[in-house]
Amino acid sequence: MSRPLTRDSVLSPAWPLPLHLLRTAWADQPFDDLTGYVSGLAGSHLLDIVGESVRMLDGLSPAGGPTGLLPDLVTTLRRAGCEHPAPEVLSLLTTAPGDSSSLPPIPSVRADVADAGWGVLVRDPASREAVCLTCAQPHPDVLRWRARGVLDCPVVPQPAGPSEALAELGSAVMDAAELIERTAVRTGPSARVDIHSHVTRLPAGLPSRVVELVDRIDRVEAIIAVALSQPDVGADPAAREPVLRRLIAVKDAARRSAVAAAGDAALRAR
Repeated sequence: MSRPLTRDSVLSPAWPLPLHLLRTAWADQPFDDLTGYVSGLAGSHLLDIVGESVRMLDGLSPAGGPTGLLPDLVTTLRRAGCEHPAPEVLSLLTTAPGDSSSLPPIPSVRADVADAGWGVLVRDPASREAVCLTCAQPHPDVLRWRARGVLDCPVVPQPAGPSEALAELGSAVMDAAELIERTAVRTGPSARVDIHSHVTRLPAGLPSRVVELVDRIDRVEAIIAVALSQPDVGADPAAREPVLRRLIAVKDAARRSAVAAAGDAALRAR
C-alpha cells in the first residue's frame, strides 16, 4: 500500500536548478548569476559527497558547498553539448507517487531522489560518468545537498514535449475539478490559493513555450499545496487521494518536459 500524500509531495523551490545550469552552459547567463541563484536558495548549505569516483567530483570538498561543484558541472555540459543531444547530458529527476519509471535503473539514484523528491543528473555521454545532485530542506533556511558519483550511467527516460505536457496538465486539472473547486473557494484565509508564493524563479531567455508551461505548473502546484494542507476539505479522502496523485505525477512530468525542451532550444541556438 502506498504512503498517504503529504506536503512533502510539493517539489522543492530549488527544482529549476537544471534550467539555470543549461542557460549558463549553453546560452548567455553569466556564471555569477548561477552561483548567486544557488547561494540565494537558503542561508546555509550542507554538502555530502557519496557514490563512485567520477571526474566531475575530483578534488571537491564538502566544505566548498554546492557552489564548489558548479564549475565542473558547467564544463561537462559545455563539452558534451557540442556533440550530444541535451537529453543525454542533463535531466531533471522526479519520482511520482508510487512510480519511479522516469528514473534511471540505478538503486542508489532512485533512493536519493525518493528521499529528496527531485534531483538533477549531469551525464558525460563520452565516459557515461554522471553526477546526481539532490537536496532536501531539513530546516526552513537550510538545504542539505547530496552529490552522488555514478559510473556507467544510462540515458534517463525522456519526458513528453511541452505541448503534450500542457495537454496532460489540462486533463488532470479537469479530472480534479470538483476537488479544486471545493478547496479553492472555501472561505477563510487558510483556504486561499496563493499563486504568488509559488511563482518559480527562472533564468532569463527561456523559450516562451517553456515559460508558459512553468506558469501553468506553478498554478497547479499552488492548488496542490492548498489541498495537501487541508486534508479534510473537498472530496472524500478515499476519492481525492488518486486524483491528487495523478495531478502531482503529471505536474512533475511537466517540469521534466520543461527542462528537456529548454535544453534542446539552448543547444539549437548555439
